[in-house]
Amino acid sequence: MGLGELAWLVRLLGLSVEELLDPNSFENRLKVQKAVFFLRHLGVKPYTDYEFNMYLRGPYSPTLAQDYYRLKDVEPTPVDLGDKADLLKWFISHSLDWLEVASSILSIRETYKNIDDKETYELIKFSKPWVEKTFFDNVIKELKVKGVR
Repeated sequence: MGLGELAWLVRLLGLSVEELLDPNSFENRLKVQKAVFFLRHLGVKPYTDYEFNMYLRGPYSPTLAQDYYRLKDVEPTPVDLGDKADLLKWFISHSLDWLEVASSILSIRETYKNIDDKETYELIKFSKPWVEKTFFDNVIKELKVKGVR
């Protein structure tokens, strides 16, 4: 993937490269990780080039992290998100906790195609003991309403 598309997405998320790379802006980097993961999950090219592994705060791509540290002076290259633009805006509008849980759910379901909600919750709870059942159920419900599986 070209860095221009990543620079464009960072800008679309309302961030500057300086804000993204600020040592105190873990939240901004987490938001970019989750946005790219979501676009990859939806099959939006060129974001499908990134591979993600489960990590402390959900799906994480070391390659993506390396790429955003190379964004200084990169000219943004627009990406046509088509009908996925509104879905991305909806997804990224949530809290960091919600993004962590939602992206973890989607990642688990990519790995285990026929897993049900109960089993998914058990896996989430194992790695994120702070996630209450009602919070999990609300995330699942929102994803289903938006047609995201």
